[in-house]
Amino acid sequence: MKKFMNSSWSLRLLALLCALVLFAYVNSNKSSTTSLTNNTSKTTLTSNRKVTISAPLELNVNSTKHFVTGYPENVKITIEGPAALVTTTANTQNFKVYADLTDLAAGRHSVKVQVDGLNKELSYSLNQKYIHINIQPRRTASYKISADFNSANVADGYEMGTPRLGTASVKVTGAVSEVSKVAKVVAVVNTEKNLQKSVNQQAMIEALDANGQTLNVVLTPSTTSVYIPIKQATTTKKVAVDLKASGKTASDTSYSFSTDTKSVEVTGTKAALAKITKLPVNVDVSGVDETTTKTVAVSTSDEDGLSAVSPTTIKVKITVKND
Repeated sequence: MKKFMNSSWSLRLLALLCALVLFAYVNSNKSSTTSLTNNTSKTTLTSNRKVTISAPLELNVNSTKHFVTGYPENVKITIEGPAALVTTTANTQNFKVYADLTDLAAGRHSVKVQVDGLNKELSYSLNQKYIHINIQPRRTASYKISADFNSANVADGYEMGTPRLGTASVKVTGAVSEVSKVAKVVAVVNTEKNLQKSVNQQAMIEALDANGQTLNVVLTPSTTSVYIPIKQATTTKKVAVDLKASGKTASDTSYSFSTDTKSVEVTGTKAALAKITKLPVNVDVSGVDETTTKTVAVSTSDEDGLSAVSPTTIKVKITVKND
């Protein structure tokens, strides 16, 4: 045996044997790895996915003649198939869910929901296979808009002015039976209580029947701007006039005034009127050197809280006295 191991040929034979064993081992591992990779790839490519999405429901109908009610805006559809294709379809929604009403007359109908545009590799199911709809003749009419505002929200001591709307009228479109019920169209203004400032907001427009119920119609436009002035409440009060000399006067001359208008009516806030008992009226005596009668303007511009006076002019007799 020792002689055999020392032989050069025996060593060459042993080396060849080891090489053959190593080659067989490496080839076996490579084959196993390739098989595992192929199987994984095959599993990935053939894996399925199921997803449920909400798709808008389209109606095939002559919308210029008919108005349809009762149908859902969206229908849930479950699609199943290759995972990548399902994901793409769910993201893009490049298909449509629809109901064909083109051959139907006015009245109530049960209509089948259909799907178009789905890839043939996908299967689907609908949560609602039929819809129940009501087809009626279409009508469009114009109505004036008024502001719907809770005046009780105005704070004590304040009052509401006339509302101003950005849109004077609105087009109401719907089934004849619904449009014929319209009693008024309002722009709904929502405010907080104890209101002391003017309101300026965008308001939703609603069509209401005689009972104040919202009707199922389409409004164009559906919103409008609304401005409601809120200011301190005013009232009126009669007060005496207080005639005072103004203008350029001579140092050696004095003036006295009289008028047949003993009082004037002033308009202002309650708080301002509570403080005033007489209204100052300036009488310009510049250049007056003898007794005369002038028409004098009456104004509230210098008085806080007062907004108007009546009359706005009075006749004043100016008596001149030289000292």
